[in-house]
Amino acid sequence: MQGWRVRMALDRTGALPAMKVVQMLVLTSHQSRLMGLAAIYLYFALTMTGCIEGGGFSPTGAAQAPLPSFAPVVAEVMPAVVNVSAIQRASRATADGPGGLPSSVAGRFALRDLPPSVLDELLRRFMKPGDQTGGSGRKAASVALGSGFIIDPNGYVVTDDHVVENADKVTIIVQDTTEYLARIIGRDPITDLALLKIDAAQPLSYVHWGDSDAARVGDWVLAIGNPFGLDNTVSSGIISGRGRDIHAGPYDDFLQIDAAMNRGNSGGPTFDLHGNVIGINTAIYSPNGGSVGIGFAIPANRAKPVVEQLREHGRVVRGWLGVQIRPITLEDAQELGLEKTLGALVVRIGAGSPAAAAGFQPGDVILSINGQEIKRMHDLPQLVAEMPIGEVASITIWRRRTALSLRPIVGEMPTNPAIAELDSGRKGSRRSEATANASSPVPVLFREI
Repeated sequence: MQGWRVRMALDRTGALPAMKVVQMLVLTSHQSRLMGLAAIYLYFALTMTGCIEGGGFSPTGAAQAPLPSFAPVVAEVMPAVVNVSAIQRASRATADGPGGLPSSVAGRFALRDLPPSVLDELLRRFMKPGDQTGGSGRKAASVALGSGFIIDPNGYVVTDDHVVENADKVTIIVQDTTEYLARIIGRDPITDLALLKIDAAQPLSYVHWGDSDAARVGDWVLAIGNPFGLDNTVSSGIISGRGRDIHAGPYDDFLQIDAAMNRGNSGGPTFDLHGNVIGINTAIYSPNGGSVGIGFAIPANRAKPVVEQLREHGRVVRGWLGVQIRPITLEDAQELGLEKTLGALVVRIGAGSPAAAAGFQPGDVILSINGQEIKRMHDLPQLVAEMPIGEVASITIWRRRTALSLRPIVGEMPTNPAIAELDSGRKGSRRSEATANASSPVPVLFREI
């Protein structure tokens, strides 16, 4: 290192103060840039191994502030995060599906339709069930433990629907351990959201919705909840992905985050670094029920309108066309004369549905709706669901190698799942899916809109 003068000093403990690692650099050769990079790498290596104290070395010699702490954000939002405890009916407590999951939850994932490679990594809802049966197999009530958050000082609480599903009694515990009996204002199994209400003698701490559409892959997030009954647990991570379709329902559009989540986190909030809720934790991808760093949260921009409808009406009203769709494959595109695998292929038309009245036919490909291109099939159900009932939609379809325009009148999604799914013989909730070909290595999903 000719031409370099480096002076270092040991403190009394033998550690090297960070700002004295490289106190003076005299650049006298054409190799100065490479030497500078080497010095920087050396500094970070010593920092990570604990040989020196961290705290602000920079290549220019200027001190920099240490990484910010999450503590101020946590202190601000923690009082609004609650523990949700639901005593469920005995009839449901004993109806367990594969892997100890409630049968209704397991059915939502249609596990029987997934290939073995996917079954090895079970997608799980993560409430924490209590004892479900007595020692003799006798039916007994169970307790589901989850999380939630207060969105209004008057005591409105958002959580996941599967936490309070089939509950006889719901209890909310706030940060100061005060317990409140909660009322279920409304539930929406399709999006797995529920709105509860508690009555307190004084205004409660609450949090605000954030803009989940502005959240970027790589942004820091905080997940807060009650994993395994450990109240007020905070974990940090980043947004790992957006727009995830995990085949849990027709409106899948999850944020994927790597903050640790486990049973009991269900219904808890995901915060950005401004303390705004950008997601509601709802599922994890795991081979054993524990966190492996793959969690899914309902985006705030999808949850907020659902919660508003639950608060106002106690239920959610959605737009409906009455068609069953599936993705466009490369083979479909080649056969139909499409240049790209965009849009959604119409498989079936419901009798008496808005789509039937507008002239839709099986084999049509929906390319756009109200001028918005359908890039992925799972974008279409959300667009239709959010359309006002009675509105005339302008839909461009592809039929016999020609683009056509149809104008259906958007109807209200029936409350009868058999009608909504266009299949009176199929059982289960609207969240269930089906495969196009049982021998296919990857399931081809059908959706109803």
